[in-house]
Amino acid sequence: MEIMKTFTSRSSKLCTVCSLLIAAAPALSAADLVLQKVPPLTVEQAPAYPENVARQHLGAKLETAPGDTDSKATAALLSGDPTASVRLPAGTTTMMVSLAKIENVDSLAFVNAGAKGQVTIATSNAKLHADSPQWKTAVEQDLSAESVKAKIGPSEAKYVRLTFNVTEPGQIAGFGVYSTPQVSDFTAPRTRPTAEQAKLSDIHSKARALYVSSGSDVRQANNMIDDQTGTSYTFAAEDGTPTTVIDLGKASTLSRISAVYSAGAGNIEFYVLPSLPAGNVDAMTQVSAPGADGASPTPDAAPKTVRMDDAAFAGMKPVGSATDGGSEGRASVDFAPTTGRYVMVRWLPAAQQDRSFTVAEVAAFGQAGALLAANTSAASSDEASADETTTEGASDGKTMMDGKTMIDAKDMPGEGPAEEAPQSPGEGPPPTLPQAPPFTFVPVMVPSSP
Repeated sequence: MEIMKTFTSRSSKLCTVCSLLIAAAPALSAADLVLQKVPPLTVEQAPAYPENVARQHLGAKLETAPGDTDSKATAALLSGDPTASVRLPAGTTTMMVSLAKIENVDSLAFVNAGAKGQVTIATSNAKLHADSPQWKTAVEQDLSAESVKAKIGPSEAKYVRLTFNVTEPGQIAGFGVYSTPQVSDFTAPRTRPTAEQAKLSDIHSKARALYVSSGSDVRQANNMIDDQTGTSYTFAAEDGTPTTVIDLGKASTLSRISAVYSAGAGNIEFYVLPSLPAGNVDAMTQVSAPGADGASPTPDAAPKTVRMDDAAFAGMKPVGSATDGGSEGRASVDFAPTTGRYVMVRWLPAAQQDRSFTVAEVAAFGQAGALLAANTSAASSDEASADETTTEGASDGKTMMDGKTMIDAKDMPGEGPAEEAPQSPGEGPPPTLPQAPPFTFVPVMVPSSP
């Protein structure tokens, strides 16, 4: 009996030790972050992503009635920055959005923060005075909801007027006028005029959500870059560090990143990467081999999962970070121009979360690409070279001269030989042609009828 008791005691201790090891196993690998690849966008998903045509980089403009609001702050509503907002004072405020061309508009949406009252939305194909009775009223609704979405179409319109009758002041953000969804919005993106700062993380400009750390349906990850603050992507509640990687579609120079998410105490880090995280084979595991030219794998050839540990992040420097005290729910960072193709956003909660973390929008801003980056005249070329060490005059290697200044005038050949210059040998004198006979007008008399 004593032998049996001793065996039972040792077995119990052994099982206890095994249980502790099994329980500790998840904690040993808890520091590793596993990124899941987002499936490519399908044709069936296109209707869920209408394009926001009320954007400055698409040629849209916004006007307000004199004295209503700050015109500069109001114009920021069309910049695509989800953190930009404008205050609505008590009383009547009128905003008129001018689109680049007549569009088949379908809906209008914005985020309301505290404003109470009513909004009236009207459309027109012609430019009218704000008080003109020719505006076609599309909808009237209250401002009580946090997210306001109005169905205003399908209807053709070039101008959209919003009349706010506010009883309690507040703010609006995330403004958008959305066209009727079409597959061509993805297959043939709109031409985007060159702007000082353009939004480059738009799903309609070939940007895609490439990796997420968790989520019940990773196909919805593109909700973070659809330019709709009313939609969002939800990470798993047990995800300790929600992370996403966004592919901009091409290398771009960025200087600002902003995000709107579910408020919570913690830090949010922003990275700009020239290559996929999987390209850093020294700091990461389970990665695919680089291409034949030594470059990192393309998004199509990227691995389905990428495992990152603390050493991987130790070798990566964020371009900026922000701290959320628990009530903001939005963050933005400005940084020195940095070139990269991929944007990574990582959320580090201050404590264990008891709810899921959601991201409504991630926006990256930078210089829009153009074949002719600048027209530099010969007279100012010396000044530009002298200032190339400054921020404004820094050369990015893309500056092209105007055709008039590519060759100095004194080096350009003349259109013909100079009067005093001798004829080139071998050409001979020009052939002589007989002079034309003098022109003589001979009238023809036509007999008149009797």
